[in-house]
Amino acid sequence: MLELRDIAAKAGTFALNDISLAVDRGSCHVIVGATGSGKTLLLESILGLRKLSRGSVLLSGREITNQPLEKRNISYVPQDLALFPHLTVEDNILYGLRMKGIKDREHARMVEMLMETVGIKELARRSIGNLSGGERQRVALVRAIAAGNNHLLLDEPFSALHQGLRRELWFVLKELQKSCDLTVLMVTHDMEEAFFLGDRVSVMIDGAIRQTGVARDVYEKPADTAVARFFGIRNIFPGRVRALSKSVLHVACDSLGAELTIPMGAALHQPTEPGARCTVGIRPENVMVLKTDRPSYVQENLLAGILTEILLKGATHTLLFRPAGTATVVEIEVPDYALKKLQLNVGDGISIFFKGESLFLI
Repeated sequence: MLELRDIAAKAGTFALNDISLAVDRGSCHVIVGATGSGKTLLLESILGLRKLSRGSVLLSGREITNQPLEKRNISYVPQDLALFPHLTVEDNILYGLRMKGIKDREHARMVEMLMETVGIKELARRSIGNLSGGERQRVALVRAIAAGNNHLLLDEPFSALHQGLRRELWFVLKELQKSCDLTVLMVTHDMEEAFFLGDRVSVMIDGAIRQTGVARDVYEKPADTAVARFFGIRNIFPGRVRALSKSVLHVACDSLGAELTIPMGAALHQPTEPGARCTVGIRPENVMVLKTDRPSYVQENLLAGILTEILLKGATHTLLFRPAGTATVVEIEVPDYALKKLQLNVGDGISIFFKGESLFLI
C-alpha cells in the first residue's frame, strides 16, 4: 500500500493542499485533473523530487518521507518517458537492474517475459530513435517494471498517443498490473482513461483532491459543483427541499418548472430539513426522451417542452431541450440509433424524464 498523509508541497506560487490518499496493494488509483492542477507536482513529491512542506509518505507501512529516491523502491514513468536515446531497447530496460548489480537468470527471464507480453521482444537491438511513440511507451513501461519494484507511478503515460493506440495500451497496462502484482498510481487529464483504468479515482482541482471513490461512484455522483463542471456536466439546477422522508427527497427546481423526486441514496451530503437549499444534477446520457404523441406511464420527474437543437456528432448526438415556460436548457446525449428511431426534428414537442437513481444531489 502507498499512503499519503496530509501532504503539502509548493512549486513557485502553486501549492498542493493537505492531500491524503491510500492506494491499496494490487490496485490502480487514477488522479484525474486539468493541466496545471498539480498532478505532476504530487508525483514528484511522492518520489522525493520535491520537498514536502508537511505531511508524510508511507510505503507498505514504512515511512519514506525523507528517504532518497533510489531507496524508495518506487518506479516512475514520467510524461517524457526519459528513455536513453544512445542505448538500445534492451539496454534501456536493463539499465536499472545493471545499476543494482542484478544479473541473475531469473531476472533475465522476467525481462524477456515482459518484452514478449507487450510485443517488443523483436525490437531488443533497435535504437530508441527508430521506435514509434507506442513502442517507446512500451519500453518505458517494461523498464519501470523490470526494476523490480511493485509500486509504479505514471505521469500522463499515454497523452502523446492517438486514441486507438492509447486504448490498446490501456489493456496492456491492465494485463501487466495483474500479472506483475503492481500497485499503480497514475495521473491523467483524460476522463475516459481514468474511469477505464482506475479501481478508484480522485479528482484534483487547483492543488486539492475534491473527491475520491470507486470509479463508478465518482462518475455517477460528483461531490460538488466544481467536480461536476470538470466532468462537463451542464445539467446542474438549483433547488429547494420541499419535503423529505427516510427514502426520498422532494426538491422544487424553479428553473425547470418542476418538482423532482430523488432517492435519499443520491445525496452525498443529505439535507436534514425542508427548505434547505441544494443543487440537483444529471448526466446528459441519463436523460430519457419521450415523444409527446406516444402514451407514457412515467409519472415522476417528467418534463414537457421543446427540442431546440440537434447537434450531430457521430456515434452519439447532443440534443438541447427547453422545459415549457422556462429559459433553461437541458442537455441530452443519445446514441445514433435512438435518434433515428425517435425521428426527432428541431421544434418538436417532446417530454423528458429523469430516473430518480440517475439524479445526484450536491
